[in-house]
Amino acid sequence: MYDCQLPDKHFKQFLKLFEIYKAPVHNYVYSITRNPYAAEEITQELFIKLWKRKDKLNEIEQIDQYIFRMAHNSCMNWFMQIGKNIKLAKDLEAKMKTAVNDVADNIDYNDAKDRLHKAIAGLSPRRKYVYELSRNEGLKIQEIADRLGLSFDTVKHHLVAALSQIRKQLVLHKKGH
Repeated sequence: MYDCQLPDKHFKQFLKLFEIYKAPVHNYVYSITRNPYAAEEITQELFIKLWKRKDKLNEIEQIDQYIFRMAHNSCMNWFMQIGKNIKLAKDLEAKMKTAVNDVADNIDYNDAKDRLHKAIAGLSPRRKYVYELSRNEGLKIQEIADRLGLSFDTVKHHLVAALSQIRKQLVLHKKGH
Protein backbone atom coordinates (compact mmCIF):
# COMPACT_ATOMS: atom_id res chain seq x y z
CA MET A 1 0.00 0.00 0.00
CA TYR A 2 1.17 3.53 -0.77
CA ASP A 3 2.29 5.86 1.97
CA CYS A 4 0.09 8.92 1.64
CA GLN A 5 1.89 11.63 3.53
CA LEU A 6 0.82 15.21 3.51
CA PRO A 7 3.36 17.63 2.04
CA ASP A 8 5.83 18.90 4.62
CA LYS A 9 5.92 22.54 5.72
CA HIS A 10 8.89 23.31 3.41
CA PHE A 11 6.94 22.17 0.40
CA LYS A 12 3.92 24.29 1.37
CA GLN A 13 6.14 27.30 1.99
CA PHE A 14 7.91 26.82 -1.33
CA LEU A 15 4.62 26.34 -3.19
CA LYS A 16 3.30 29.57 -1.69
CA LEU A 17 6.45 31.46 -2.77
CA PHE A 18 6.19 29.95 -6.23
CA GLU A 19 2.55 31.00 -6.61
CA ILE A 20 3.26 34.52 -5.38
CA TYR A 21 6.50 35.23 -7.21
CA LYS A 22 6.52 33.18 -10.41
CA ALA A 23 4.78 35.75 -12.63
CA PRO A 24 6.47 38.85 -11.13
CA VAL A 25 9.92 37.22 -11.35
CA HIS A 26 9.27 36.09 -14.91
CA ASN A 27 8.13 39.60 -15.89
CA TYR A 28 11.14 41.17 -14.13
CA VAL A 29 13.58 38.82 -15.86
CA TYR A 30 11.92 39.43 -19.22
CA SER A 31 12.13 43.22 -18.68
CA ILE A 32 15.90 42.84 -18.26
CA THR A 33 16.69 40.23 -20.92
CA ARG A 34 13.96 40.99 -23.48
CA ASN A 35 14.15 37.32 -24.34
CA PRO A 36 11.16 35.07 -23.62
CA TYR A 37 13.26 31.91 -23.67
CA ALA A 38 15.79 33.37 -21.24
CA ALA A 39 13.01 34.67 -18.99
CA GLU A 40 11.49 31.20 -18.78
CA GLU A 41 14.82 29.44 -18.20
CA ILE A 42 16.11 31.91 -15.62
CA THR A 43 12.80 31.85 -13.73
CA GLN A 44 12.81 28.05 -13.62
CA GLU A 45 16.42 27.92 -12.48
CA LEU A 46 15.73 30.50 -9.79
CA PHE A 47 12.93 28.41 -8.31
CA ILE A 48 15.05 25.28 -8.50
CA LYS A 49 17.72 27.09 -6.47
CA LEU A 50 15.08 28.20 -3.99
CA TRP A 51 13.82 24.63 -3.65
CA LYS A 52 17.34 23.44 -2.94
CA ARG A 53 17.55 26.06 -0.16
CA LYS A 54 14.07 25.31 1.19
CA ASP A 55 15.44 24.50 4.64
CA LYS A 56 16.87 28.00 4.98
CA LEU A 57 13.95 30.03 3.60
CA ASN A 58 12.65 30.74 7.13
CA GLU A 59 15.91 32.47 7.98
CA ILE A 60 15.51 35.04 5.20
CA GLU A 61 13.88 38.21 6.54
CA GLN A 62 12.99 39.97 3.28
CA ILE A 63 12.23 37.13 0.93
CA ASP A 64 10.98 39.37 -1.89
CA GLN A 65 14.27 41.32 -2.00
CA TYR A 66 16.16 38.03 -1.81
CA ILE A 67 14.23 36.53 -4.72
CA PHE A 68 14.52 39.60 -6.92
CA ARG A 69 18.25 39.92 -6.12
CA MET A 70 18.62 36.28 -7.22
CA ALA A 71 16.71 37.11 -10.41
CA HIS A 72 18.88 40.15 -11.09
CA ASN A 73 22.11 38.18 -10.51
CA SER A 74 20.86 35.38 -12.73
CA CYS A 75 20.17 37.88 -15.51
CA MET A 76 23.65 39.35 -15.17
CA ASN A 77 25.13 35.85 -15.31
CA TRP A 78 23.07 35.18 -18.43
CA PHE A 79 24.44 38.34 -20.08
CA MET A 80 28.00 37.40 -19.12
CA GLN A 81 27.47 33.95 -20.62
CA ILE A 82 26.08 35.53 -23.80
CA GLY A 83 29.16 37.78 -23.93
CA LYS A 84 31.48 34.79 -23.53
CA ASN A 85 29.60 32.91 -26.25
CA ILE A 86 29.84 35.89 -28.60
CA LYS A 87 33.57 36.23 -27.92
CA LEU A 88 34.03 32.50 -28.44
CA ALA A 89 32.08 32.67 -31.70
CA LYS A 90 34.14 35.65 -32.92
CA ASP A 91 37.39 33.89 -31.98
CA LEU A 92 36.24 30.77 -33.77
CA GLU A 93 35.18 32.78 -36.81
CA ALA A 94 38.57 34.52 -36.91
CA LYS A 95 40.38 31.17 -36.68
CA MET A 96 38.19 29.73 -39.43
CA LYS A 97 38.85 32.77 -41.66
CA THR A 98 42.57 32.38 -41.02
CA ALA A 99 42.37 28.69 -41.90
CA VAL A 100 40.38 29.47 -45.07
CA ASN A 101 42.86 32.21 -45.98
CA ASP A 102 45.76 29.84 -45.35
CA VAL A 103 44.15 27.29 -47.66
CA ALA A 104 43.41 29.93 -50.29
CA ASP A 105 46.94 31.32 -50.01
CA ASN A 106 48.36 27.82 -50.31
CA ILE A 107 46.22 27.16 -53.40
CA ASP A 108 47.31 30.50 -54.91
CA TYR A 109 50.95 29.71 -54.12
CA ASN A 110 50.72 26.25 -55.66
CA ASP A 111 48.94 27.65 -58.73
CA ALA A 112 51.60 30.35 -59.17
CA LYS A 113 54.35 27.77 -58.71
CA ASP A 114 52.76 25.54 -61.38
CA ARG A 115 52.45 28.47 -63.80
CA LEU A 116 56.09 29.42 -63.18
CA HIS A 117 57.25 25.84 -63.83
CA LYS A 118 55.28 25.78 -67.10
CA ALA A 119 56.76 29.11 -68.16
CA ILE A 120 60.28 27.87 -67.39
CA ALA A 121 59.59 24.64 -69.27
CA GLY A 122 58.69 26.76 -72.32
CA LEU A 123 62.16 28.33 -72.48
CA SER A 124 64.78 27.23 -74.99
CA PRO A 125 67.29 24.77 -73.51
CA ARG A 126 70.09 27.39 -73.31
CA ARG A 127 67.88 30.06 -71.68
CA LYS A 128 66.41 27.51 -69.31
CA TYR A 129 69.88 26.37 -68.23
CA VAL A 130 71.09 29.97 -67.70
CA TYR A 131 67.94 30.79 -65.74
CA GLU A 132 68.30 27.68 -63.52
CA LEU A 133 71.97 28.42 -62.82
CA SER A 134 71.02 31.95 -61.84
CA ARG A 135 67.90 31.23 -59.80
CA ASN A 136 68.36 27.68 -58.48
CA GLU A 137 72.11 27.68 -57.89
CA GLY A 138 72.40 31.39 -57.14
CA LEU A 139 75.26 31.97 -59.57
CA LYS A 140 76.08 35.48 -60.77
CA ILE A 141 76.19 36.31 -64.46
CA GLN A 142 80.00 36.21 -64.59
CA GLU A 143 80.06 32.83 -62.79
CA ILE A 144 77.59 31.42 -65.32
CA ALA A 145 79.66 32.87 -68.18
CA ASP A 146 82.82 31.26 -66.80
CA ARG A 147 81.11 27.89 -66.30
CA LEU A 148 79.58 27.83 -69.81
CA GLY A 149 82.52 29.47 -71.59
CA LEU A 150 80.31 32.32 -72.83
CA SER A 151 80.72 36.06 -72.65
CA PHE A 152 79.17 38.09 -69.85
CA ASP A 153 76.91 39.90 -72.36
CA THR A 154 75.68 36.63 -73.92
CA VAL A 155 74.71 35.20 -70.51
CA LYS A 156 73.09 38.50 -69.54
CA HIS A 157 71.12 38.49 -72.82
CA HIS A 158 69.90 34.88 -72.20
CA LEU A 159 68.90 35.69 -68.62
CA VAL A 160 67.07 38.92 -69.53
CA ALA A 161 65.28 37.14 -72.39
CA ALA A 162 64.33 34.21 -70.12
CA LEU A 163 62.94 36.53 -67.45
CA SER A 164 61.04 38.52 -70.08
CA GLN A 165 59.52 35.36 -71.58
CA ILE A 166 58.53 34.02 -68.13
CA ARG A 167 56.98 37.37 -67.21
CA LYS A 168 54.97 37.43 -70.46
CA GLN A 169 53.68 33.90 -69.83
CA LEU A 170 52.61 34.78 -66.30
CA VAL A 171 50.90 38.00 -67.43
CA LEU A 172 49.10 36.15 -70.26
CA HIS A 173 47.86 33.52 -67.79
CA LYS A 174 46.72 36.23 -65.37
CA LYS A 175 44.65 37.88 -68.11
CA GLY A 176 43.08 34.51 -68.92
CA HIS A 177 44.67 33.87 -72.31
